[in-house]
Amino acid sequence: MIIMKFGGSSIKDVSAMKRVAKIVESKITQQPLVVLSALGGVTDQLILAHRMTLAGEKERASQIADELVHRHRAMAKALIPSGVILEQLNNYLDSEFRKLQTFLKVTEAIKVESSEVYNGLVGIGELLSSHIFDAYLRYLGNQSVCVDVRPVMQISYLQGEIVPELDKIKSLAHLYYVPYLKKNQLVVTQGFLATTVEGAPATLGRDGSDYTASILGAVLQADEIQIWSDVDGILSADPTIIPQARPLTFMTFDEACELAYFGARVLHPATIQPAVTHGIPVRVLNSLRPEEKGTLILPDYQDKAPQAIRSIAYKEGISLVTVESSKLLLSPKLIEEIFEILTKHGKKVYAVNKAATKLSVTIQSNGGSTEFIKELETFGHVELEPNKVVVSVVGERMKGDPQLTWQIIRLLHEQGIRIELISQFNKQISMMFIIDEADIEKTVHLIHEQFIALSMAEV
Repeated sequence: MIIMKFGGSSIKDVSAMKRVAKIVESKITQQPLVVLSALGGVTDQLILAHRMTLAGEKERASQIADELVHRHRAMAKALIPSGVILEQLNNYLDSEFRKLQTFLKVTEAIKVESSEVYNGLVGIGELLSSHIFDAYLRYLGNQSVCVDVRPVMQISYLQGEIVPELDKIKSLAHLYYVPYLKKNQLVVTQGFLATTVEGAPATLGRDGSDYTASILGAVLQADEIQIWSDVDGILSADPTIIPQARPLTFMTFDEACELAYFGARVLHPATIQPAVTHGIPVRVLNSLRPEEKGTLILPDYQDKAPQAIRSIAYKEGISLVTVESSKLLLSPKLIEEIFEILTKHGKKVYAVNKAATKLSVTIQSNGGSTEFIKELETFGHVELEPNKVVVSVVGERMKGDPQLTWQIIRLLHEQGIRIELISQFNKQISMMFIIDEADIEKTVHLIHEQFIALSMAEV
């Protein structure tokens, strides 16, 4: 059995939906369980409709809802011109459109944000896309069934973080999915959606469909988890900066985790972990070019490529926060208190540097209040430097190679690029550093050209 996850860009319109159906049909002998995102852009529109309603802009929210209704109805009609399957599909779509209107009316009435209402509203897109796709598969003559993921994907929250209840998910997945798989039926389900253990609507967070696929693959012991998007796999660099960036044929789990965590846009950062734990290969593929091999992510492999650096990832919107206090000399507990403040304010920390009287951390800027600065100032002087980028240079063979680190530092220094902070350990497969946002394109070009492109040309 394999998991096949398709993102919104892969099913964004009628031709894309038809292309994905052909891909799925070609894998029938492998017993696919298909995980779908919402159609491209739909989740953003649902979020916007929610915001407009909260802002009192009822007409704009209603217009957005009408556009979504028209888009899904038009797709259903284009895929299935007539017949009982279309009639059944339209009945289901009507029920979901009524729920959409209800969620908007409730939001308008209570005039405050409710996580339950919000999660119920933004998750409608996956329900619509999965039922349309399932209906189209049945129209093509396939034995297909659409199974609701919400009763299966049980989660809880720990200090604001989503925690999948894997034991519960495993038993529920075998209850809901396995009977159909044993009958060799195509199973279609939704990504992103979840339910709290108390029964409230929930989600796995933006771009969480990858995470859904990985969790289901782990608990069902899939042979392979396939993540289908609109690129040929995991690339050696961001193709918007390096158009000639190449897909990597193989990667280790550790390499993929590093790249996802530090901004590689192909995978959700949490995707790999369930697969790592259960040793299940993950393959990243292109739905526009299904004949391409993509990138296969494995626990380990023999790397024959000449380059030690495999890829570069970066995360924008970073701020560097430095706390300077003589108390740091005397009180290790002070560091714990600083992190408690950052956690309380939802500030995700990417790197830490500690000197005798200074502590520097990089955090996601993500707008919002700067109240945390006032709290940190009770410890000493605080400096906030926005508009930074975290860059991660990744490769298994970077372990224990200080010479390579120095080469990168020297290259950037010679080109006038200032490194604010560096983090690397002897057994770490990556080097992470902080630079100004203005230097990101130049930095990626320099490292890719010097350490990756030349070696790739030798292969």
